[in-house]
Amino acid sequence: MRITTSILLVAAAASLASCNEASNSQQTNTVGWFFDHRDELQATLKRCRDNPGERGNTPDCINANEARKKITVQEMKDALK
Repeated sequence: MRITTSILLVAAAASLASCNEASNSQQTNTVGWFFDHRDELQATLKRCRDNPGERGNTPDCINANEARKKITVQEMKDALK
């Protein structure tokens, strides 16, 4: 009985770990990528604003916000020329 319970617990833990890895396997876009893909940047920023509790500190949201800042600085520099 004790061995069966241990085996079931290990199997359940392995199953949960693989589910978590699958959800985290989505590729993260870089700041430079967002800088070059403005439509996707806007869509990502919207998703981050719509659900900041869950998405706010994800790599994509952080990178999208950094790209937005770089774009703003670039636009300011261009306006001063």
